[in-house]
Amino acid sequence: MTNQIAGAWRLRSAERTAHGHTADWFGADPDGLLIFTEDLHFTEAITRTDLPAVASGDRLSTTPEEDRALARGTLGSYGTYTTSDDGSLAGQHVLGSTFPNWNDTRRGAGDIRVSVGDGRLRQALRLGPDDVVDLVWEYAGTAGSPASSNQVAAAWRLTFAKADTSGGTVQPFGPTPGGYLIFTDSGYFTDVLHRPGLPPLASGDPLVGSDEENARAVRDTLVVLGTYTVDADGVFMDEEVLRSSFPNWNGKRRDTSTLTETVEGDVMTEHLDDGEGVVITIRFSREQPPASPCTPRPA
Repeated sequence: MTNQIAGAWRLRSAERTAHGHTADWFGADPDGLLIFTEDLHFTEAITRTDLPAVASGDRLSTTPEEDRALARGTLGSYGTYTTSDDGSLAGQHVLGSTFPNWNDTRRGAGDIRVSVGDGRLRQALRLGPDDVVDLVWEYAGTAGSPASSNQVAAAWRLTFAKADTSGGTVQPFGPTPGGYLIFTDSGYFTDVLHRPGLPPLASGDPLVGSDEENARAVRDTLVVLGTYTVDADGVFMDEEVLRSSFPNWNGKRRDTSTLTETVEGDVMTEHLDDGEGVVITIRFSREQPPASPCTPRPA
């Protein structure tokens, strides 16, 4: 069968209708990237485009006002999905999210609906009783097995993260971090990283947190989406950050002088020198495809 939804999709609009009232979700001009891989993994990243840069330049040194804007301005989730006999979306298993209420939850037909046509993917996500978000995504490229020897194109699960700073070594997402990094064969990527075990938001709303909850979201989660290239041998060359939950990174280009992605078998190690005296080391394991993945959607 043909997988109707496999691919990379760029966000074009987002509206929330709650109790009869419709309003923009993530502002009038939201951005984001939704990736459904052919082997049934996904990442979804949504962000406002008017997020202010952090004045300190340090993701871990923010004011309560910055925490509120950043926590309410970005949303990321990742996991696996299934398709119906006709290749449409049947359900999702959200393994993790920057909104901890969604961690390890399953979505069925009553929670999410997806339709594809004319190069657009339309997604309706139920947030609660009489509360639905409608998102429109535009097809941006494939998300399958690379035709060339692209070493990084795959879904990768976060297994280790540390940051070496002038004040010592820290584990930004805890001793057992969670998250996905997906590189598509068409040149897109999304990171959704977090500290597992964060308490649910008391409001039950992904955009309404207390000062303490907002601070945790900024400190203990990270979302990055962008584009990347590889050389003739399929080795990672560079990336451009399109959007991030840390908006100081927006528009930043990184080549192998500051960022490397080294693949050895089913393990990928990332080294990032942020230029501010912090060196980050992150390790991922390759996520394996299910036994019978669907046929990819035609490009």
